[in-house]
Amino acid sequence: MESKDEGYFLGPIILIKKTEDGYLEVIDGQQRLTTLTILFCVIRDLYGKDLEGSGNKLLINIIRDSVKSMREERPRLKLITQSNHQIKFEQEILNGVNFLDEEPTNRPREDGKFINAALKFKEKLDELKNNGGIDAIKNFAEYILNKTEMITITCAKQSDAIKLFQVLNTRGLDLSPSDLIKSHLYSKLRTAQEKEQFISNWREVERRSEDVDETITDLLTYYAYYLLAQKPGESLYKELTDKFKNEDSRKVIFDFGEFVESFNKIYQMESKIIFSLWYLPNKVFWKAILTTAKKEKFNDFEGLCKELRKVYYSYWIADYTTSKIKQLSFNIIDLIKSKKSMAEISKAVEDKMKKDNVIKRVEENLKNDAYGKSWLKPLLALIEYKQTDNSKVFFIEMDKKIHADHILPEKWHNKEEWKKMWTEEQANNHLNKIGNLTLLSGKKNIAQQNDPPCEKAEIYNEKHGGTTSFEISRMLINKLEKGSWNKDDVEKRQKWVIEQIMDILGIKFN
Repeated sequence: MESKDEGYFLGPIILIKKTEDGYLEVIDGQQRLTTLTILFCVIRDLYGKDLEGSGNKLLINIIRDSVKSMREERPRLKLITQSNHQIKFEQEILNGVNFLDEEPTNRPREDGKFINAALKFKEKLDELKNNGGIDAIKNFAEYILNKTEMITITCAKQSDAIKLFQVLNTRGLDLSPSDLIKSHLYSKLRTAQEKEQFISNWREVERRSEDVDETITDLLTYYAYYLLAQKPGESLYKELTDKFKNEDSRKVIFDFGEFVESFNKIYQMESKIIFSLWYLPNKVFWKAILTTAKKEKFNDFEGLCKELRKVYYSYWIADYTTSKIKQLSFNIIDLIKSKKSMAEISKAVEDKMKKDNVIKRVEENLKNDAYGKSWLKPLLALIEYKQTDNSKVFFIEMDKKIHADHILPEKWHNKEEWKKMWTEEQANNHLNKIGNLTLLSGKKNIAQQNDPPCEKAEIYNEKHGGTTSFEISRMLINKLEKGSWNKDDVEKRQKWVIEQIMDILGIKFN
């Protein structure tokens, strides 16, 4: 207005026609409509008497009652989120703005968002009046009514409105699939008591999701896999709302809560097998499968964990993508829900691995160069777990501080000691093999650089933080102290490492 613009566009509002009662439900535009209502309430309570003689009938109607329509005295705006928000909105804004004697605060958003907006508008309007008198307020109110525009798009189906929202929404906060599913379930409830109970249960699920470092949308994805036991054909929102079409929302949130609690039990497990699964590049399938097993009280949970470790690591080492075993993952969920035995699940895994020639590919990749492979450090960690007893179980965090170190260093030719043990051809053939690689922390990896064997052993034993914490690296100390690490040593360790991997994964090479 102050820039003399001819008008201002507030964007599109997306609606759904609610045929049973004639109302329009707002899918996109709730924030804008709520904020405009707060603005008109502030104008009403601060300057209503001054503006009643303006001659603008629409403005007068808004000033007299900004939240009633001009027909049948029906509410202009109704919030349908949480009932405590509705009550707060009515008390602080609709029934008369409770300005208080304070400035906008930094109170938590959920506590002070309505009154803070009103106080901010009061501050701006007072500034406008101080500069231009009551006429400036009148001009501003009329500018909003006559020069500010919205367009409305009314859809017949909620799914169409959601798709349109996702395309058009560029203002406000993006709604996640969990927000949309929550709204869908909430809208099916009728009584205030049902809604209160639903919100209470939903909040509990949100609290649990924070405990397990998962978003509600992620947990709903695992839940969808559990319910469907097949690849979803459409979006998470569409699949679940279709699934919940004839379900009581209270039963849905209760069952989902039980599913999340089952996931929480897995999250809290201090298990070497579970630790190994956390390294996988795609975690959605094993999480969905194991949570299904917990919820369905599968009778051989540990056996299932081992089977999943075998199949997912084997396909990873074989350089297959997760999509290769997506259908198998859904099949396992279905087998668990159908109360099938561990033997039947193992048979399904074995048949799939044979069909894809997985074991042969695993053998080839383990015997070829391994350095730089995404599975290398996790695989070495699995061997590390195997060397420790159950009293020393702790999760090895795969962060930037953990390195896959070359025992024969990459720049071996810079040290005479290494040059006496290795030829160029031997080094080229063995340098990046898994037998020449081990786990080290960043501090030791940097400290040792290209040191010859004896000095490496000395660093492990005394310098830079003491002996290395990794058992698979400590095993090397005696050999290095003797000043030896040659081709035969690498080949011997290569054989040992591969045997460890076969034992861990429960696979055999021909």
